[in-house]
Amino acid sequence: MTTAHAFNPSACTCACPPSHRDHHDRLRTVDVDMEELLALLEMAVTWYELDYTETPVLGPAYWATFAEDHDWTHPERAERAFSMAVDIVARAAESASPPAPLATVLQFVRG
Repeated sequence: MTTAHAFNPSACTCACPPSHRDHHDRLRTVDVDMEELLALLEMAVTWYELDYTETPVLGPAYWATFAEDHDWTHPERAERAFSMAVDIVARAAESASPPAPLATVLQFVRG
């Protein structure tokens, strides 16, 4: 039997860096908040397209263990969300081609 757990940010004792706590708290609601679920999937889709290095977010390397290390109101939904996000990033990594040199991009834009 699965027990439902209401999210209490102050009760979480995971090792999330303090600078990432806001994103952590948002990720903790992907099983009950459609906007946060969509934000996670959007991040997964754009992980290799946008530069997240200066953004205090927990990236794909943390998602699988993050899902396992927390209690959820809807555990199956959380597991599916993070598994899907990890899979999206992995597929993007497999199909990613090296970026074109900047000169080539500029030549293409200028026609």
